Amino acid sequence: MASTKINVKVGSKLYEINRTRMPYFSSFADFQQRAGRNTELLEHEDVPLFDVAYKGIEHGFRQCFHTLGTDIDQYHILCDSLDFLCVDVLGVLSTDDVFQELKTGKSQCEWEYKHYAKVKSSKSPARDAAFRLLYSIMSTDFASEVAVSQTIYNAVLFVVSHRAIFKYKTHKTVRTAYEERFQPSQKQLASFNRWPAVEPDGDLENDVTTEESCSDDFDSDDYD
Repeated sequence: MASTKINVKVGSKLYEINRTRMPYFSSFADFQQRAGRNTELLEHEDVPLFDVAYKGIEHGFRQCFHTLGTDIDQYHILCDSLDFLCVDVLGVLSTDDVFQELKTGKSQCEWEYKHYAKVKSSKSPARDAAFRLLYSIMSTDFASEVAVSQTIYNAVLFVVSHRAIFKYKTHKTVRTAYEERFQPSQKQLASFNRWPAVEPDGDLENDVTTEESCSDDFDSDDYD
């Protein structure tokens, strides 16, 4: 049985790659083996933004926002590379499932002994889901854009309106991708504009879970 890990030099850098997470390299390794070539260390030409893709696959797709910033063209290149590598970014998740994943980062405020008690939740899965939302907007060939447009809009609005969970780079990039593919109405743009993206001073944006007030973000489930 072939090992799930293979060593591959991509461009000038060596990586230990999990074959199940990057099926392209599993096929590449099998081809090299059938050709009678040495598979102890495989060599492959550079793949655009491979280092960013690798980091996202191994450590959570939220890392891509931190690495790439807000240049939307770079995200198009990254999504193309993920497709080339046959990475299953969405898995079995539907658009509705991704929206539900976004909501997992929201701290719950519970009334207890005459005061609010915050029940914290990990924001990392929600931030990973934000990248899946971005990928879906950029790469998914929807059977009907009309059918999913409302759910996509609601998901983007959730990202935009929950700044304690989704930081500047995520906020700006997801919104830009949405506006690039879908043509938002003036009413939708007005909703987005209630929560403008505020660029932090210096390199303050990271994946650290931050404290947040129970009333800082948009809490209504009554999306338009």
